[in-house]
Amino acid sequence: MLKNGWLVIPCYNEAGNVLRLIKALEEKIQELAWDFQILLINDGSTDSTSEEIQEAERIYSNVKHIDHLCNLGYAQAMRTAFNFLRETEAEFAIVMDADLTHDPRYLPLFLQAFQEGHDLVIGSRYVEKGKMEGVPLWRQLLSWAGNLFGRMMGIPVRDATSGYRGFSRKAFSLVVQSQEKDFSIQLEEILLAKRAGLKFKEIPITLGVREVGESKFRYSLKLFIRYAELLFKNIFPPKSYS
Repeated sequence: MLKNGWLVIPCYNEAGNVLRLIKALEEKIQELAWDFQILLINDGSTDSTSEEIQEAERIYSNVKHIDHLCNLGYAQAMRTAFNFLRETEAEFAIVMDADLTHDPRYLPLFLQAFQEGHDLVIGSRYVEKGKMEGVPLWRQLLSWAGNLFGRMMGIPVRDATSGYRGFSRKAFSLVVQSQEKDFSIQLEEILLAKRAGLKFKEIPITLGVREVGESKFRYSLKLFIRYAELLFKNIFPPKSYS
């Protein structure tokens, strides 16, 4: 039975959300009677996120954080977190957004998937019982386009751009080898796990919308260029991927 679980939360200008999320997570942790540790990556926030993180650490003994002195982006936040976890006895990690759009009520489904022996567990909007609530149509269409790149890469999941995902120790140890610099790491993580022969599972989630602050995810031309470059590398993989 797996014991050493971590919740990883990248934070960039998430004042008003951090303490609310930690409180919700702590309530769920107590309900599950599971000894989770929580790791916050403060990615160069310029608002009062740092103060909220410090307050969370003061209140809850299982909360830790790592600071980036400046904003390095989502991909580097993932590598920072997983490099740290490699130095611990962590057996698995669940990554979620700081804005409360990823509901803690799905944690038992992640735990069940890990107990079944899966290495990469995706909280999916596009499997049976998965859905989105309140998400604008234009964002849904852009998400669909991002996942189209994933299908062209042969990625074996339906929601390759979901940020609510769990990693076994084998899986998160692979992510530190990643080369992507932004949200395109979400596709690269799956590609790395696929090449390593790891086991996948998608679990249904409902994705909501944030109530406080602005989304840091941007579907930009630059991001789609990165998707295209990743697709090319997948077709003609460099030696470092072999």
